[in-house]
Amino acid sequence: MIRYWLTPIVNKSPLKFGKARVNCEPLLELESLRNLSHQLHPRLLPMFKASLLLSDDEDVCGSTYTELNLSDANEVVFDGHPYHLSHCAEAFLERVLRPAEALGFVSSMDLNVLEGVSGQSKYWRRLWIEWLESGWEVILLREDGG
Repeated sequence: MIRYWLTPIVNKSPLKFGKARVNCEPLLELESLRNLSHQLHPRLLPMFKASLLLSDDEDVCGSTYTELNLSDANEVVFDGHPYHLSHCAEAFLERVLRPAEALGFVSSMDLNVLEGVSGQSKYWRRLWIEWLESGWEVILLREDGG
């Protein structure tokens, strides 16, 4: 089963994903939010496959030896113990909007234009704003289940 995680980046060096990340369901509502985000700025809520974050070899994206578990309630730190960040992930993260820039877009977002909103979008947007106000970048991670 595919899961999507709204994820704060709480530290850049070493890279650290906050433990407050949220599994985004229902997926149709997430897709509506992503489409709205993309209309405001194409890099406002960038998505990356979690399986490509790790690397066993500097020339390869993805790991055969280590698995990332985003369901874990702890922060995820890419300091080499045990996680090594792939060069693909590094390139992706260089393009993420800075919090101040993203905050302007997210604050102006009109969720009333979304169809089928159950309230989750409002919750995700509130978290997103809180994280941006804390100075954290925010991304969406796609976790492909087995």
